[in-house]
Amino acid sequence: MIKLIINIAEGILVFLVLFILKLMGKKVASNVCSYLFIKIGPLTKFNKVAVKNIKYVWPNLSNHKTKLIINGMWNNIGRNFGEFVHLKTYNPLSSKNTKIIGLKKLHKINSNKKGIIFFSAHYGNWELGPIIIKKLGFEPLCIYRKSNNKFIEILIQKIRATNANYAPKGDIGAKKSYLWLRKGKNLALLMDQKLNEGPYIPFLGKPAPTANFIAELCLRMNLDIIPVKLERTDNYNHIITFSDKLKMPSKKLSHSEKVKYILENINTVISKWIAERPEQWLWIHRRWPKKMYK
Repeated sequence: MIKLIINIAEGILVFLVLFILKLMGKKVASNVCSYLFIKIGPLTKFNKVAVKNIKYVWPNLSNHKTKLIINGMWNNIGRNFGEFVHLKTYNPLSSKNTKIIGLKKLHKINSNKKGIIFFSAHYGNWELGPIIIKKLGFEPLCIYRKSNNKFIEILIQKIRATNANYAPKGDIGAKKSYLWLRKGKNLALLMDQKLNEGPYIPFLGKPAPTANFIAELCLRMNLDIIPVKLERTDNYNHIITFSDKLKMPSKKLSHSEKVKYILENINTVISKWIAERPEQWLWIHRRWPKKMYK
């Protein structure tokens, strides 16, 4: 009963915050949340995780540069939060703040009429991915991590509902993904999420459990995999880049070797993005094995 009351209270609080941010307008909401997250974020336990992650990846990085990355990360997270409630009416195809690269190659890849698996990461404003994919006519199904609070979950999915189709991570998401792709529709995944299982694949140079779901689907259904980079170029502008489809492994390899090959390519792509603009990534994930955080 106490947990239910807490969940209801949290849900009401989030609703009120989102309502106020909506009234502010997108730019003001982005600025206000950026300021608050930069001030409050470093005081939380998540900041310690971010510092540990950065030092783990780049042990020789100075404290000053580490702090700059983390401040940039809190700025980006804050702006994402402030902008979230405004994405319902956002059209990246007509927005002067959004530049899209790689459309010609994307439509060329889609000429075979098969489903496509798009992947990205918690990089820049990752919520833009499903929106642009749907606006381009690719009808994505997005797999996400479900909120523990069902009231907050309802709020978030109500806002997201107009942008794309969503399914929670797990058995439901896996089954729905397969059926969705069989219809020739498309899948959108964030491939940098925290995992406690899966093959260990280098991520930013350090072995990390990596979901093999995307590779298994690709091999089973002979699908193309396309990276989508969602970069925030400054406070309000974005560049969305559809890269060339991933190179597929040799047919001579065993199934497990093919899976590893695909996952290594995916992690290499994301690692390159993060190395270029580390402040754009969500460093507060416990991305590597549990023992690293003890």
